[in-house]
Amino acid sequence: MNKIRPIVFAFLTLLIVSSVKAAEAGPMLKLSTPSETPVNGSTFKVTVGVDSGTAKSMAVDAFLTFDSTKLEVVSIDAAATPAFTNSMGKNIYNSTGKFDMSFNPSGDSVLSDSTVIKGDLAVITFRAKGTGTATVNFTCTAGSTIDTNIFDTTGNDVIDCASNQNGSYTIGAGSGPTSTPVVNSVTSAPGELPRTGNVETTIGLMIFGLVGALAGVALRWL
Repeated sequence: MNKIRPIVFAFLTLLIVSSVKAAEAGPMLKLSTPSETPVNGSTFKVTVGVDSGTAKSMAVDAFLTFDSTKLEVVSIDAAATPAFTNSMGKNIYNSTGKFDMSFNPSGDSVLSDSTVIKGDLAVITFRAKGTGTATVNFTCTAGSTIDTNIFDTTGNDVIDCASNQNGSYTIGAGSGPTSTPVVNSVTSAPGELPRTGNVETTIGLMIFGLVGALAGVALRWL
């Protein structure tokens, strides 16, 4: 009985630590999952969201990679209700499976307008072009400012790369168009035998048969 108590205590401690870490997830970007399973040839939308935690921010960069054999980016559009006022820049490189977005202050925005940001940034429209599992991942390196970032009011990148939520999408084969086999057939009127060959061939055979019959009669008289 005494041996069981330390095990239970250790388990509860691990559970509490894990819960605290989950609650303390740092500033991050995330990808949503489409409501329906996409099929090959179809398009589907993925929303890019942001959660800056407790950090005030007004500038975000998002650099992502994807499997170019299974996906291509059709468009990148601003979210219907953006998480914060910004101007969006975007680049798409379908041949290499990359795209990026930048969200920067717009108009008369100043650093004092910075705030904790949480919500949607943009909507990506993908077209499925192959079956199987296709991943979309944030490119993020701690301390780097040339990839996925969340900048605070001092210009520091405060993103927690490990907290970013990447996307994984299973693309089905779908139902492609069906074809009806064409069967060659001979059409004839009711009461008629099917017609084959042509008139010239028939006349030629008749003449050949007539000549053969006359030759046979002639040979009998010789």
